[in-house]
Amino acid sequence: MAARMMLTVVMVLLAAPLAAASLPDPTALPQALSSPGPENEPAEPVLAWVKMNGKRSIAWYGGSTVKLGDTVEGGRVTAIREDHIVISGKNGRRSVYLLDESTRTQPLAPPRPARKTRK
Repeated sequence: MAARMMLTVVMVLLAAPLAAASLPDPTALPQALSSPGPENEPAEPVLAWVKMNGKRSIAWYGGSTVKLGDTVEGGRVTAIREDHIVISGKNGRRSVYLLDESTRTQPLAPPRPARKTRK
């Protein structure tokens, strides 16, 4: 009886890691973003996240961190905002927005109430 109980315990202990091995990794990127291939590669670098910290704000753009004044794609990062960065260069100025809007660092501020005018 004890041997049968020990065998059951050993089987249960061995089965748990095998079952967990078939579960997906919760920290992995979605397959559409992680699998290589020309159809899944973005045509241009994307903005993945932004961390606001005044003049020391940083962003993850094109696979590396960028800060104000960094050179990217023939231009310079001239502004880092909550949901986009601004790149200025010879071809003008353009804004690059977050790939996923749900990754905003801060919630949107409520609109300011209209000022009352004095008469």
